[in-house]
Amino acid sequence: MQRDLLVGRDLKNIVGNFGVSIFGIATFLLTVIAVVAVNQFTHFNFFTLSFFVVVPAGALLCGAAAASGYYFGSLLFHTRPTVLILIQILVVAAIAQFAIYYGEYRLLDLGNGRMASDVVSFSEYLDIYLSHTSLRVGRAGTNTGDIGDYGRILAFIQFLGFVVGGVSVWLMLRVYPVCEKCGRYLRTLAKKQQIFSTQEDFTRYYDNLFEVPVDGPHFAQLMKWQPGKGDKIVKGTIQTQTTLRGCPNCHTQRISQEVKVCGDKEFRDVPQLTRHIRIPDGIDLKPVVKAV
Repeated sequence: MQRDLLVGRDLKNIVGNFGVSIFGIATFLLTVIAVVAVNQFTHFNFFTLSFFVVVPAGALLCGAAAASGYYFGSLLFHTRPTVLILIQILVVAAIAQFAIYYGEYRLLDLGNGRMASDVVSFSEYLDIYLSHTSLRVGRAGTNTGDIGDYGRILAFIQFLGFVVGGVSVWLMLRVYPVCEKCGRYLRTLAKKQQIFSTQEDFTRYYDNLFEVPVDGPHFAQLMKWQPGKGDKIVKGTIQTQTTLRGCPNCHTQRISQEVKVCGDKEFRDVPQLTRHIRIPDGIDLKPVVKAV
C-alpha cells in the first residue's frame, strides 16, 4: 500500500513537471513570436527597451511574460517549482534571446527583393547587429550612433534582465501559499477589508478574533465589524485585509491577515502584525468572510 502511494506520488510529480515545462516553453515561444512580430510591423523592439541605458525594462517584462507559463502551469498541476525548473528557465531564456535575434534576421528585408539571410550568415549578422547598435536617449530621442563593443555589453544586460524577469516568476511560486496537509496550492476563496478609526477598536478586534471559536457567532460578528466605515481616512487609520484560502483537494482552509496603517499620504504595511491561521478541518469560513 505504501509503495503504491509512493509510485502514485512519483508519477504525479513526473506528469506535473512535464506539464509545467510544456506551459513554460509555450509562453517562451509566444513571447519570442510577439516581440519579433511587433518589431516587424512597427519597427519598435520592445525587448531592447531600457531606462537610463542600463535598466533593461523591456527584457525584464519579456522574461516575466515568457516565464508566466511556468507560473500558471505550476498552479494548474499543483507542482512546486524545483531547481530543475529554474535551470530550465535560465536555459530557455538564453535560447529565447537568440531566437529573437534569429527571427529579426530572417525577416530583415534589405530591399530589392533581398533578405539579410541571403547575404550574410546568422553569426555574421549578429556580429554586425551587436557592434552597430545605436541608442535613442532623452525626451527628444537623440540617436547616439553606433556604440561599438558596448552593444555586446548591452545585449548581456538585456539577457540578465530577461533572466531576472523569469526568475522573479519562479520566486513568486516558491512563496505561494500551499496546503500543509497535501502540498497543493491554495486557492483564494474570499477577501475582506475592515477599517478602524481608533487604536482601541483595532486592538479589541485583533486580540480577540482568534481567541474565540472560528465557527461561533462572536467570530462572525468580529468579521462583520466595521467601526471605521464611513469615517474620513486620516493619519493613524488602520486597515486589515483578510484573505481566506482553501485547498481544492482536502478542503483545508487558511486565513491570512495583513495590517496597514495610514501615514501622511498612504497606507503602509505593518509586517510584524501579519498572521496566517489554519482553520480546523471541517469548518467552512467562506460565508463568514464574504458576509458584508
